[in-house]
Amino acid sequence: MYTCVPFKQVDVFTAAPYKGNPVAVVNLMDKDESEYSTEYLQSIANWTNLSETTFLLKPTKLNCDYKLRIFTPASELPFAGHPTVGSCWAFHEFTGKTGNSLTYQECGLGVVEITRTGETLLFKAAKADIEEISHAEVDAYEEVLNTKFLEPAKLLQVGPKWIVCLVKDAEICYNLEPDFQKMKEYNTKFNATGLIVAGKKQGEDAYEMRAFAPAEGVSEDPVCGSGALALARCLQSVHNFQATYSFKIYQGGRLGRKGQINAIIEHVDSGINYKVGGRAVTVVDGTIKF
Repeated sequence: MYTCVPFKQVDVFTAAPYKGNPVAVVNLMDKDESEYSTEYLQSIANWTNLSETTFLLKPTKLNCDYKLRIFTPASELPFAGHPTVGSCWAFHEFTGKTGNSLTYQECGLGVVEITRTGETLLFKAAKADIEEISHAEVDAYEEVLNTKFLEPAKLLQVGPKWIVCLVKDAEICYNLEPDFQKMKEYNTKFNATGLIVAGKKQGEDAYEMRAFAPAEGVSEDPVCGSGALALARCLQSVHNFQATYSFKIYQGGRLGRKGQINAIIEHVDSGINYKVGGRAVTVVDGTIKF
């Protein structure tokens, strides 16, 4: 027997409908999580066929506002960026929360802090680990993208495992034509979620970015928050910024979108915080049979 539960589809990293990256958000906060198997939640995500579908649940950790489970059409993720922004936006609408605030999200990666200032949401990395990869892997991904990298590609673990590849400039990034079949094979072989490729815009503190995850059923993600987080951590490794550095990321142009992400590499007394986020807008608001 089905019941109807609250449902929203939120366009993320845009203030204009249909120009960002949508996420489906199902509100199960008044339900018992044990009622629903992982397989059932996965089947809903497969049906929506968006890059991610999320489920808002009662938190199990102290001082958290909600628990979030995140699914691609193929698998569950411990964390993802645009679903975090979109789900927090939906949570605020579901609960009537407005104005500047802090929200704490429980997810597979741990607890994620989300700051709302006006209509902008920024989340702080719960994890941002960087690793070198082998020369063979670097060569494989240069072959997949048919371009040379400015720096050897690196593995960033920010929840998803992104291979971050820096190319000469924004134009090269925008015009890439990847070999998706080979990319899928290499991502599976090297146990990576996918590739983040970025090139700097001339004369601006801004980057063109693209995100590819064919092994997860998403050839190209329109606007990717965890990828932006991975890029920020990679840029800190490359440039060794000694003070807080803010920049913008543009993404989705090849897919007819106009995504914009705000990124901050924040230097504080206790170390470095990596924050990314942006705007969101609800485009579908109703219920879903569950």
